[in-house]
Amino acid sequence: MTVKKSSTNLIHDKHVKGIVSELRAAQILLELGFLVFQNVAPNGVIDLIAISPENETFKIDVKTRSRRKTKSKKRQVGHEIYRSPTKIQKAMDVVLMIVDSNSWKVHPTRSKLTRWLKRNPQ
Repeated sequence: MTVKKSSTNLIHDKHVKGIVSELRAAQILLELGFLVFQNVAPNGVIDLIAISPENETFKIDVKTRSRRKTKSKKRQVGHEIYRSPTKIQKAMDVVLMIVDSNSWKVHPTRSKLTRWLKRNPQ
């Protein structure tokens, strides 16, 4: 995902990417028939609440797909950075929706939302 740099630094490029990813995730869910509600607080463990056409509710934290810029002991440059829900998110049954400009996925893969998506392919 590329974001043009602004001539003024009113908002950091990292935050712009996050906002764009949240809007993209909301678009995907809306196209799948969900009602989608955004968090009004800038920081929190949940970014979106999505209600399926069958009235199932899902709590979602949106992450922008990221790739490594430097090599680590186990990972090469360019490998996708692995994300997982925090302890609080796990306790609250929050799933991660990892988004970039042309693809997305849900983590954990055994979540209620993943099962819903498999039952309702688009």
